[in-house]
Amino acid sequence: MAVLMGSLLFTGTGFAKESLHDQYHVYENGEYIGTVKSPEVVNHAVDEKKAEAEAAHEDLDLVVGRDLNVVKEKVFGNPETADEETVKETLGESLAVEAQSVAVRIGDETLFHLKDTGAFERVIRGVKLTHMTEEELDGYEAAREDGDFPEPEAGQTVVTDLSLKADLQAKEVYTAPDNIMTEEEALDLLLSGRPVEQDYTAAEGDTPGSVAEMHGMDLEQLIELNPEMDQQADLVPGDSVKILVDEPYVEVTVSRKHKEATAIAHKKVAKDDPNILKGQNKVSQAGKDGRKEMLTVTETVNGKKMSEEVLEDKVVEEPVDEIILNGTKAVPGAATGHFAWPAQGGYISSKKGPRWGRQHNGIDIARPSGKDILASDAGTVKATGPQGGFGNRVVVDHGNGYTTLYAHLSSISVKPGQKLLQGQKLGVMGNTGNSTGVHLHFEVRKNGELINPLTVLKR
Repeated sequence: MAVLMGSLLFTGTGFAKESLHDQYHVYENGEYIGTVKSPEVVNHAVDEKKAEAEAAHEDLDLVVGRDLNVVKEKVFGNPETADEETVKETLGESLAVEAQSVAVRIGDETLFHLKDTGAFERVIRGVKLTHMTEEELDGYEAAREDGDFPEPEAGQTVVTDLSLKADLQAKEVYTAPDNIMTEEEALDLLLSGRPVEQDYTAAEGDTPGSVAEMHGMDLEQLIELNPEMDQQADLVPGDSVKILVDEPYVEVTVSRKHKEATAIAHKKVAKDDPNILKGQNKVSQAGKDGRKEMLTVTETVNGKKMSEEVLEDKVVEEPVDEIILNGTKAVPGAATGHFAWPAQGGYISSKKGPRWGRQHNGIDIARPSGKDILASDAGTVKATGPQGGFGNRVVVDHGNGYTTLYAHLSSISVKPGQKLLQGQKLGVMGNTGNSTGVHLHFEVRKNGELINPLTVLKR
């Protein structure tokens, strides 16, 4: 009996070794799919699914069958019947294709998926660039890294502070490839904001329709928020109306310093100079504009200016006046165009016009305080000496169409061709020629024609 039992036991063990086989049970998400003889069947199905997905999503890092589980089992005797075609067909339909991604959330809400953290960082940079230039952002980041924010030069603006207020969380997760947004789509979503309820106080003349239009809403939306509202009636001023406004997901606060340089205009100052001939001028000091600088700091939130403060406003360079010297020195022979009184005081004893049966061609000036006769205007002596009834006379050509005649002089102080200044002495009042007493006979001609001296004389 012992020998027989041993023989049977040995034979049974040998039979068991010859009948031991491998088989593989396939599960997805814990659910049994089927049994295959080789794991290669599963690997092939996964590879086919992944190749198909990668053709549609070349830029994504894809995984297939992340929840797929293959369990190996050794069995005696005949293995379970393996329906490999059914398993392959089932896997082709059920295998989950996922992409590694970054989920961007606000609280429990997932806003969007991006392909990686680099894409998320670029989207956040895009939000910043909505409110500043590339140059400003690069300068700010370099200064922050160095720990040194330089003061702006004149005409320059520098960003001194940048902060983002957002309840955003980024977490690496797996998701369906179609869930992943482009960076442009994600940026547009962040900038568009989300609708939030606010209270609006109705004003005179408001209607449901005008309030909805004012806030970019449909009338139906407004009525849905305010079910008690009568859309046909005007609103009562002071009533509180619920509205929807877009609130940005991200609040970007930017502080900038700006230094503005402005010119301080210089003045022109005119001064008389007796050493410069009349009618001439000279710049004795060149003018130069001054300069002042104003340093301001402004704070904006999402591009809207919230505050502005003047930190410094000072004159850094005073203006220099331009000084112009105007000549007052009379020019001999150059007429001023204005006729001065030709005597030292006195009065008009006889005017131009009919006198004693004939024409009196000038005016007579008598009883002066002094007897010097003076050139009524600057000019050139044309003639001197006795001339008939004029006695001693002087004729002056003023070079502008006017000539003057001074008669009955007791003596003459000038010569023909001499250049005279206005008011220069010509001679002394006398009683020469046909004269009834000591006086000056004074005539004025314009372009050769006698005129009344009183029309040009100023006393």
